[in-house]
Amino acid sequence: MELEKLQSLRLAGILLAATALFAALLMHNHPHGGDGAGIIRWVHGGLLAMIIVQPAVLALLGRALGWNMLTALALASFSFGSLGAVLAGTINGFVVPTIAAYPAGEIGPGVAQLAWEMNQALATNGAVAAGLGIALFGAALWRASWRVIGALGVLAGAVPAALLVAGATDMRFYGAMFTYITQLLWLAGLGGVLAREAGRAG
Repeated sequence: MELEKLQSLRLAGILLAATALFAALLMHNHPHGGDGAGIIRWVHGGLLAMIIVQPAVLALLGRALGWNMLTALALASFSFGSLGAVLAGTINGFVVPTIAAYPAGEIGPGVAQLAWEMNQALATNGAVAAGLGIALFGAALWRASWRVIGALGVLAGAVPAALLVAGATDMRFYGAMFTYITQLLWLAGLGGVLAREAGRAG
């Protein structure tokens, strides 16, 4: 990894760690069906704000590692996954509460079910794509001799994605918690490593 580009990652690493940890905290307090629309919107809005930061930091990481097919695919896959998470969070956080606010019987039950199915499809595809992106970034870090965080990235990305593809888990509450928090903890760890190493390089 080029020294000058690594030095520029200190603030990015701090932001990545902070946003990932805050997103994990929000996920831990993810609202259930009986919670009010206000808390549902607040939690999902906070998650969407955190998601914006992560692809930006990983783009800087790709630049520092050196752009090649591996890092380009890693960023593209993670960004695609982030888009899926944004769309899924928008449905559950803002569309569904609006549907629920209509008087009983005004909107047919099929509409709410359709919104749920769309949320699950977007969340699943997004989580698989983000997991693939994390695994590829882990491989790129491994190649750059960042062995521990690289190996953990491969595991944190590939294992939840493989479980989703195999149908061993899904993106309902507990499956989503496992998938997202596993990914977020690795991002937080990566952010801490980047901040530390950039500080040493400076």
